[in-house]
Amino acid sequence: MKVSLTWLAIATAVASLLFGANASAGVPYSFSDLPSQEGRCIGDQGVGEIDRSEKTCLAQVGELAQRVGPGLQLKFRNGKTRIYLNEEAKCQSDGADDCVKYQLTGYFPEHDLILIEVDYWEGASWLLVRADTGDGIAIVAPPHYSPDRRWLVSVASSVGPAGPPNGMDIVPSVSNPSLKEWHYRTPDDGQWLYEFAGWEGNTRVKLLASSLSEPQRWVSCSVERRNGEWHLREPR
Repeated sequence: MKVSLTWLAIATAVASLLFGANASAGVPYSFSDLPSQEGRCIGDQGVGEIDRSEKTCLAQVGELAQRVGPGLQLKFRNGKTRIYLNEEAKCQSDGADDCVKYQLTGYFPEHDLILIEVDYWEGASWLLVRADTGDGIAIVAPPHYSPDRRWLVSVASSVGPAGPPNGMDIVPSVSNPSLKEWHYRTPDDGQWLYEFAGWEGNTRVKLLASSLSEPQRWVSCSVERRNGEWHLREPR
């Protein structure tokens, strides 16, 4: 399944409007200056968040996943199976606002993680699924590994409904009760949107924050891990 050209045009336009000359003009089909290349499947020639190839991923993961008509079928290592079914009828009707499609867009062999893109009529989100159990985690964008590959961070922001959810996610690459996930969604009255700017060591995620108030400002800030918890240091 391919994302429609209409959806791609909307997403690319939103990214350009949001970030202007500072962002994705040089990165096609991207919501950010630094779209993650982690988990991109072998043979995938894309560079943005929403030009990842399901065909190459299906070839790489073998029996873990297959496309069965409108469904993406995953067979987990515990023997269980799940089908993510496209809402084909809604996607072709006048009520396309409720249209949802799923495609396999990434695989992290080191930690046996599957990345699924969830496409809506306006916008997209992602699921990070553990291949051993089928446990899924909702994230806002294809994630970036920490230098020690112990953590994965996703950061996304957009204006209006035609982009990913505004927020951040930091999840451990392995399932470990002692390593807590961290999720942040920009509140309706939030004053800042955030972009991923890189890792500094393994316990600090650098961010670029842009203000939603006028005059617009850009400020560096971070999410830091202290005492076993992640904390957002909001701009001042």
